[in-house]
Amino acid sequence: MIHALGYSHNDFDALRPGRLCRGRERWIESWTFDEPPEGIHRLVISGACFTDDSASDALRGIQHAGVDRAALIEALFPNQLFLAFTEDGHPADIPDEAEGIEAYEGYRAGGQVSVGLVRWHCRVQGEESLRRLLGDEPGDEKILGLVAIEESADDTALMESVFVLVGMSTLDSPPARFNPGGLIQVTDEARAVLVLHRDKHGPVFGVYSREPVEAKASLQSLCAEGETLLVPFAIPPMLARWDRALSELRAIWSEETPFPVPQAPVPSWDPDRTRHRGRRGRQTSQNPPLQQDVEVHTEE
Repeated sequence: MIHALGYSHNDFDALRPGRLCRGRERWIESWTFDEPPEGIHRLVISGACFTDDSASDALRGIQHAGVDRAALIEALFPNQLFLAFTEDGHPADIPDEAEGIEAYEGYRAGGQVSVGLVRWHCRVQGEESLRRLLGDEPGDEKILGLVAIEESADDTALMESVFVLVGMSTLDSPPARFNPGGLIQVTDEARAVLVLHRDKHGPVFGVYSREPVEAKASLQSLCAEGETLLVPFAIPPMLARWDRALSELRAIWSEETPFPVPQAPVPSWDPDRTRHRGRRGRQTSQNPPLQQDVEVHTEE
């Protein structure tokens, strides 16, 4: 299997946030703004594994990229202090360092029975701490996101803005987990916010910030440590086709090294099917068109 890491850079408009992964996630309906909000930047990072450039068997999500999630976050934000947060979390996933723990009853997306849910936040810094927080299972979503903060940040005030971003997040199906208007408020107060969006088979990273987060060099270095192919996308990977992105990457690939993704096999030719199709065509052509009887009246 080929492992690949895909990323995209785009401007983000909270008034017109666009779609998220169909059937997996959508936006919370935002409020209206008195004035057009300032634009922010979005970096989306996903992954996939597949056997050839058709990507017809692709498994999509960051856990399929062949890179460590904590190492990826650390590569983007070296030695950055984060405020991790979750909403509608599982009580068993509360870390020892969690603060602001609130337990409540609620419904998960599509559920009919209320269950015990929790929200909490905690500060985290460093690759090992991030790895413990994210958990051992690559597909787990124990947190909803991370806010890049300064040491002097007021966590309580910031969590009020985060609650606007994620409040009432999963009372829908497919889940509506984030309010695009809330991203404006959080990025007003912090360097960036990293949230976990959803792709077809697992989570992806969405990084929202006022200034673009330079990612290409860091991602190239991270991919070079393993056998992961870095693939640029024109639009967020959870909305795009991997076969198209691979085709565009092949077109600009250096001729010094072979393209690492094999081409998909050419579909085999079925002579019997062609012969039958031709026979039906000949039979149709041999049948004369239907003639309608027309009475001809002549005047005597």
